[in-house]
Amino acid sequence: MTGLQVQLRSSSPIRLEAEFDCGAGELVALVGPSGSGKTSMLRAIAGLWTPADVQGHIRVAGQAWLDTAAGVQLSPQQRRAGLVFQHYALFPHMTAQANVALAAGPGWTGADVHALLSRLGLATLSQRRPSQLSGGQQQRVALARALVRVMPTPSLTATRAQAATPEAWPGVLLLDEPFSAVDAPTRQTLYRELAALRQKVSVPMVLVTHDLAEARRLADRVVIVDAGQTLQTGEPSRVFASPRNARVAELVGIQNHFEGRFFKAQSGWGRLRWTDATQSDLGLDLAVFDKNKIDDGTPVTWVLNGEQVDVMADNGLLSAAEPGHTRLRCQLLEVLSLGEISLCTLRPEALPSQTITLNLTTRLLGRLQAQAGGWVQLLIAPQALHIMPVRTGH
Repeated sequence: MTGLQVQLRSSSPIRLEAEFDCGAGELVALVGPSGSGKTSMLRAIAGLWTPADVQGHIRVAGQAWLDTAAGVQLSPQQRRAGLVFQHYALFPHMTAQANVALAAGPGWTGADVHALLSRLGLATLSQRRPSQLSGGQQQRVALARALVRVMPTPSLTATRAQAATPEAWPGVLLLDEPFSAVDAPTRQTLYRELAALRQKVSVPMVLVTHDLAEARRLADRVVIVDAGQTLQTGEPSRVFASPRNARVAELVGIQNHFEGRFFKAQSGWGRLRWTDATQSDLGLDLAVFDKNKIDDGTPVTWVLNGEQVDVMADNGLLSAAEPGHTRLRCQLLEVLSLGEISLCTLRPEALPSQTITLNLTTRLLGRLQAQAGGWVQLLIAPQALHIMPVRTGH
């Protein structure tokens, strides 16, 4: 089996309950707050951190790097894991080529290392020390050093380097917030470098980041991590729009998170009654899809995906909604302009105790002639609503 499979359990020194996989050529992002255990998971994969009571397995391309049931535990040197640290951790007294060569295994030659540096646009900089390189150049050296741990030996030949299709290699590339220490233009360049690399090198790539926008931009899938647990895995657009529970919704930064009670309606449809935090009825229903996963009358929390809400001009009267949609007349309480985007706080006319936050373009607000104190109407499609039973854990 190609790719990476991780299943780890531990209770000390920190709690660890991790389960995720990453296919060959796939980039998976571990997302969560500081101290959530993301870096510990990377270090466990690389063999740099193994709790005494750990149970589970780590497999790469079918090879067991760790299997506590079978008594297998490879050393870091035996694992083809390339790790790129946040601050690169290059040896300051060594040249770029020497930094990379130090990590290369048997069979690598100076020509091999130079060929890899050339591939990453560093051919003319190979004899410079880290202090003579820009942040982006240092990051590429760190990436090259990680790749020589992943690539088989002997390394790339000219034929491989020019191959049209990527090769699957029995290793894994681990990226620990590698873009956080560089400026925005360099970060964009490095994003392109990573995208180009993925077309040539088919290895599992695991990225640790706390930047949700970065995860959405780069990752094929995200793994939401909190307190050492992997809470939810999936495509970024799906996870951010349909969190598994209230904690995931909080971790992915969903602004519009409310309470309610779900009622079954006609076939395929449900009715979401908006309540306050004490489950007091606020007297407003929203149309939702009924996936037959929640019982009639169940207390729920729910989120509103602002990207799927249409904002229209208001004429003082609440217009009729399309079938299956909900229309709300709202007052703009606050409009904070941030360049092309304005952060808007709205209060539904029918629910004066509640507020909705939307990011609207300045152009849209101008077209609607909407400003703080004015009114707009929201057309909420059922797919903009995601409901979750009130419970803890997964």
